[in-house]
Amino acid sequence: MRKPAVALINYSDHQKTENTFKIPITVFKRPKTPKEYAELEKVLDSLMDLVGNDEAHPLALLMQIIGENLEQYDNEHFPAIGAGISEIEMLKHLMSVNNLTQKDLAPIFGSQGNVSKFLSGERNLSKAQMQGLKEKFGLSADFFI
Repeated sequence: MRKPAVALINYSDHQKTENTFKIPITVFKRPKTPKEYAELEKVLDSLMDLVGNDEAHPLALLMQIIGENLEQYDNEHFPAIGAGISEIEMLKHLMSVNNLTQKDLAPIFGSQGNVSKFLSGERNLSKAQMQGLKEKFGLSADFFI
């Protein structure tokens, strides 16, 4: 089995004259598989131990590149919470788990009839209604956009 190519990165440290950190050159590409993701995650963990919160550290940019590549993989493979759920389905679910009826939401919508129209898809949410739902359920208004 062939070993992956290794990039040798040298950097100066204030407390030591020279440090060497060996990393596979593949850290610069975006992961395509869970295995590649896990390998990059290990490299990032090692870098985090070495660099810490020092944004001026010579290896901080490498951490940023790896982190952004991992984030892109996550975004492509793991949709955000609530993705693919309509605002109507979201509200029906919230009503169900909170044992609420349309009448309970009438103050937010102006009337029980307006709640019904929204739940049947005849009417969209207004900004004021989104704000009211946000406050009632303690959620981001993004769930209703």
